[in-house]
Amino acid sequence: MARFRYERKDGEFAAAMAAIKDPIAFAGTAAISEAGDIVKREGRADIAAAGFSKRWQNALRVNVYPRRKYSINAAALIFHNIRYAGVFEEGATISGRPRLWLPLPTAPKRAGRKKMTPALYVKTIGPLFSIERPGKPPLLAGRIATNRRGSKTGKVSLSALKRGGAGAPSTLVPLFIGIDRVNIRDRFSIRQITERAAARLGALYLKHLKV
Repeated sequence: MARFRYERKDGEFAAAMAAIKDPIAFAGTAAISEAGDIVKREGRADIAAAGFSKRWQNALRVNVYPRRKYSINAAALIFHNIRYAGVFEEGATISGRPRLWLPLPTAPKRAGRKKMTPALYVKTIGPLFSIERPGKPPLLAGRIATNRRGSKTGKVSLSALKRGGAGAPSTLVPLFIGIDRVNIRDRFSIRQITERAAARLGALYLKHLKV
């Protein structure tokens, strides 16, 4: 029977572990980075499929830590730059106080860089007038400038609304509709996409491990 004898040399085990530390750190970081890329790519496609703009798609971000170096403890942070995006992941019911005023297609989209709201309209354009409709949601209307015959000057425009709000001959045009609450259904699947990517981490780690 053959016998083998091993004599440990000081520092030998530590040196061996150090030799494989870098490949392990590289594989771990590369696996996390690739999983993050999968989440970003599939997540943005999911947001696009829900009908959201390029701005919403690109606002889904993935940061891998630590930055610009490899680590056994690498991690990915997945987040959306639009703070209320989670509403479309979970769904929600939003109630008014007492009403939510939603813009109609006739309302200006923005005032400068800010999204148009009734308060912003009053501040930047002119007064709003309440229109009560028995059995139907109420409306808020603004004044739009009219021509000499008392008719609207074609398409509702910001300049015509400003002239009407400033006192020019005008007529009322509905701009906002008031509702008690709005139910938002879940439209994103970012959590499921992340879970699928996380389930692939073992295979991705082996793919990048070079020892």
